[in-house]
Amino acid sequence: MDRNERTNASSATNKRAFNRVWLLALVGLVAIAAVACGSDSSGEKTVAEVAAGAANGEVGTAPAITGDTFEHGAFSLDLHKGKPVLVNFWFPSCPPCRAEMPDLQASYEQYGEEVAFIGVQQLGLDSAANGQAFVRELGLTYPSMPDVESKVQFGYEIFSFPTTVFLDKNHNIARTWTGIIGEEQLAEQLDALLAG
Repeated sequence: MDRNERTNASSATNKRAFNRVWLLALVGLVAIAAVACGSDSSGEKTVAEVAAGAANGEVGTAPAITGDTFEHGAFSLDLHKGKPVLVNFWFPSCPPCRAEMPDLQASYEQYGEEVAFIGVQQLGLDSAANGQAFVRELGLTYPSMPDVESKVQFGYEIFSFPTTVFLDKNHNIARTWTGIIGEEQLAEQLDALLAG
């Protein structure tokens, strides 16, 4: 085998090795995204059930949420005292997150005067710039912010996306919904919060 043949054979071997590594990396990213995006089911109690159990200490005060939103300035739960809050955890490359965003926007348009909304973007697979572009692309008008250092995510113990957390007017956690939530379920939860 002459020098050119050895070089070509070596190049082909390196290309196959690179392709294998690339394929393994791609499979790994898909697996991470699948786990991170969670499921459509929610075995949680309804807001009404939680409200009924509140006397037994079954709800807890929500962890703080503070940060700079993409388009609405600073956000803090303290700015919304006496008002229920919807907290939605998402990231741009999560297909179920993308799927529920139009329903969240519609609910914000209906309930935004009575309920505070905040979207919390997980950073990792996507950057804050990706999140801002995503919010603009989908025409979302409710506040959303990147979760710098994952402080909000860890405070709420969120490990599946999307997840929506409903806080009552005293900022107790009334319900955690894991997976896609639709406009009908959002209305049911928000109506129960406002009736409480």
